[in-house]
Amino acid sequence: MSQENVAAAKEAYDAFGKGDIAGAVGGMDENAEWVTSDELPLGGTLHGREEIAQAFARIPEYFDEFSVEPDEFIDAGDVVIVHGMQHARAKETGVTFDCAYVQLLRMRDGKTIRGEFFADSAKALHALEGQPAH
Repeated sequence: MSQENVAAAKEAYDAFGKGDIAGAVGGMDENAEWVTSDELPLGGTLHGREEIAQAFARIPEYFDEFSVEPDEFIDAGDVVIVHGMQHARAKETGVTFDCAYVQLLRMRDGKTIRGEFFADSAKALHALEGQPAH
């Protein structure tokens, strides 16, 4: 099942990259949890596929450029580990940032049940506040 988990993660990333929110969350369990830094807008722990989709749809309120580009998917059984680069430009300030990220996607029966995104949230916060990254 683990190779199917990697394939499902790749499909979700591909959909997200194309702006297809329905496709990005389509492989999530109805009751999935999504965890990002609670220091950022839309951050914290989100509960359920619908709430996650709503948060994804609101990203353009804060960033007029936003991408996550995975460069590695690691099969760890019921977990898919994703490493990549995040890029964004804050809508109000025009400040951009780039940083590496790691994401843990916990899977059950081919669906994501929990996603945990780890990145340099200080860079994102600085961009939103108009402070260039150092």
